[in-house]
Amino acid sequence: MTRPIFAALALLVVTGLPVRAADDPVDEAKRLYLSAAYDAALAALSNVPPSADLDEVDKYKALCLLGLNRPQDAEQTVERLVTRRPLAKLDDGDSPKLVMMFKEARAKIIPTAARTMYVAAKDNFERGQVKTAAAQFRDVLALLGEADAASDPALSDVKILAEGFSKLAEQQLAVEAAAAAPKPAAAAANRPQESSAAKAPAQIFDSAATDVTPPVPISQTMPEWNPPSTGFPVKTYTGTLEIIVDETGAVASAALATPVNPLYDQLLLSAAKRWRYRPAQRAGQPVKYRRAIAIVLSPAR
Repeated sequence: MTRPIFAALALLVVTGLPVRAADDPVDEAKRLYLSAAYDAALAALSNVPPSADLDEVDKYKALCLLGLNRPQDAEQTVERLVTRRPLAKLDDGDSPKLVMMFKEARAKIIPTAARTMYVAAKDNFERGQVKTAAAQFRDVLALLGEADAASDPALSDVKILAEGFSKLAEQQLAVEAAAAAPKPAAAAANRPQESSAAKAPAQIFDSAATDVTPPVPISQTMPEWNPPSTGFPVKTYTGTLEIIVDETGAVASAALATPVNPLYDQLLLSAAKRWRYRPAQRAGQPVKYRRAIAIVLSPAR
């Protein structure tokens, strides 16, 4: 009587009919949690594969621990999740108790996490990993945007530094993108011939031209240097600003040959564009002039 049954089973194996694989531990834990089998769900979550989503694992561990009335263990699990992923979010439909615990854990973790993320971003920026650093600075600012940085002087300083480096990184990425963009082909054959006089740009003189009188400042106000009060290196910062003063005495362009400090550079460039001069003179005629200005920021006394 049993032989036909065994034969049928052998036929199923030979013909390759699908065999149901074991349930994924995380999916099994979710099913057990929904059935209020919290201990069994925790046991399943303790045996997850390396490829499992650790955020989801910790979330369901915390939910099970809350179901077992173990709030301290649940809180530790949530803090582990937030420490690993400070920008993680919960779903709108999650347990209100878990959402409240998650918010409290983030408020506790954010100051340390923001500083750690800022240090990592700054390190990548200084090593030339600008794209990675730019993304990290955006994450730091997003995290600080959810905290009350204004009420915490230490966090406020981190935010100022992160904003300065973020602008610098984004500007550098924009410059690199512009340099890498394909240049349109010149349609010289289709254009009327221009005179050599029209093509030649106005000559720009500098200190090497002994027959040129340099421009004289009329209005050249340097922006104030106000470094953060805490957590900021106390030292002297130096750099070189190059400006081109045109024939009217206005600053036609300003650039930093040597950057001074990320928090000061943009203030300096913005101020320089408003400076006014008596234009440089050559043979009684105003001319363009390139001027280098040394910048020194001394520590506050």
